[in-house]
Amino acid sequence: AGLAFANQKQYWSDFMKLMNSDFLVDRRNGLRINVTESEIADATRGQANKPRAAINYLLKKGFLVTQIMDSFAIASGGSTFYRNRIKDLMKKDPDMKLGEAEAQAFREFRELAEESQQSSRPDRISQQQASGAGRVILAFANTPMQYNRIIKKATLDLINGRGDYKTNLSKIVYCGTHSVIPKSLDKS
Repeated sequence: AGLAFANQKQYWSDFMKLMNSDFLVDRRNGLRINVTESEIADATRGQANKPRAAINYLLKKGFLVTQIMDSFAIASGGSTFYRNRIKDLMKKDPDMKLGEAEAQAFREFRELAEESQQSSRPDRISQQQASGAGRVILAFANTPMQYNRIIKKATLDLINGRGDYKTNLSKIVYCGTHSVIPKSLDKS
């Protein structure tokens, strides 16, 4: 990751490619990509009650910064993964064309991002997230719970010999570190 970041011209090119990808544009456009925000907005849209309409407007505006920072974080962290994965794919298969490697690396980037970020995909939402209480409570405490699920899965994969040892260990260290660091100290 350090070497990929050191090549600043390539890093920022990859960053902009990911930032402007359909995947991240969809996360920023509208509120449909995030279940909690979408349902809050849908509940207030088209209401004759003006205060409710104002709340709808404020919610959309209030989440705008969060949406942009969400995309920025995913693209900035994903850029090094994306570039290293392209290189790895082409190294493993010298006959692979650059476009094929980029497409495969992007699919893997997206899958990893959806695993570690809040998603509205039905196969990515837990029963707790789908419950009425979960929609309210987890809007404020979802990230640590997601990290704990990732840690649990990576630990079980490590114990049972599934997947790549280095990848599973990296997930455990990254998520474990970020789930216990107080937000006031976490500058990443």
